[in-house]
Amino acid sequence: LSFLIGHFVSPGVFGEYTLIQSVLGMLTFLSLPGIDLALPKSIAQGFEGSLNLTWKLKFKLSLFGIPILLLFSLYYFFQQKTAIALGLGVGALFFPVLNTFTSYPAFLAGKRLFGKLAIYSSLSSLFFLACVGTISVLFPSTVILIFGYFIALIFPTVLFFNISKQLAQNSKVDTHLTGYATFLTTLSILPWISGNIGSIILERNMGAETLAIFAVASKFLTSVQKNFQVFYKPVTAKLASMDPANFRKTVMVHGVKLVIMGLSLCVTLYVATPFLIRFFFSQEYYSAIWYGQILSLALIPLPLTWVVSDMLVFQKQKLPQIFTSTLPHLIKLFLFLLVIPHFGIVGLIVIILIDRYFEPVLPLYFLYKHSGNK
Repeated sequence: LSFLIGHFVSPGVFGEYTLIQSVLGMLTFLSLPGIDLALPKSIAQGFEGSLNLTWKLKFKLSLFGIPILLLFSLYYFFQQKTAIALGLGVGALFFPVLNTFTSYPAFLAGKRLFGKLAIYSSLSSLFFLACVGTISVLFPSTVILIFGYFIALIFPTVLFFNISKQLAQNSKVDTHLTGYATFLTTLSILPWISGNIGSIILERNMGAETLAIFAVASKFLTSVQKNFQVFYKPVTAKLASMDPANFRKTVMVHGVKLVIMGLSLCVTLYVATPFLIRFFFSQEYYSAIWYGQILSLALIPLPLTWVVSDMLVFQKQKLPQIFTSTLPHLIKLFLFLLVIPHFGIVGLIVIILIDRYFEPVLPLYFLYKHSGNK
């Protein structure tokens, strides 16, 4: 897919496509993503009917995204960015079902059906490749690309959600799931905003083509994270069923291994980035090579961060989660607004790296403090 986009889609169109994805990503919290974090624990405890609850809650809340996306569309229309405005209009149409059926991986992880999870993820990726790849070659325009993006994501999630639902062995629903999922989603509002607004600010100040360069630079970092997440799912299941007293011991035993794993991922991506970008993208994108290599440094703390963050979630310590989900992201938002307009891509990358390396610090502090009080 990267090869097709890199050779058939212009940087301007790719930048607009990326911007629309960033706006959609910023509003992900409206689809109750916290329920996907809480669901494996509920499934591991035998509440398998909870899966059917997820889509109903997600759909109702996602309806609030329609007027917000229409306002964004109107804003870009008055900025005379017609393609972006139309793409966001399409987004308003599909947003209520974009993330509605995305809880089945959490369900499968909770049941430890990792083989099915891997198969469904692979088939979803192939469908996405076929759909968006065909459009990239035949109709490389912003609006049609976004339309294909929605079809490519929604169809497989609906299909595999319904297949997974048949695997539920009972209809018991965890009565605490909705409340805790709402709490986790509330905590995710700032992370979702701060995770996407950098791209929006970059396009606003530097243009769509500059955003396209950053998107290419970060593309393989994102790919590594997504692929690594599939292998990380078994860890999630083990953490979900683990006694809180064992969390500190797990970090002490495996902490160094997790950092070494992140370092290995970093070195591999750093070396591979020049070859990957030159192969998958045309010369218009070659300036992204250096940026991509610097971004590979973000992989070093990644495995440790995921483990300690999930531990904090499964311990259900609300005050530490509130703290770690607000203060760092408020600082990050402030830095984005201050730095990106003056330093562009370099400023955005520096802030991302600072955030990544400080991200596991607070969860580690609270985990050790909590376990020390036991």
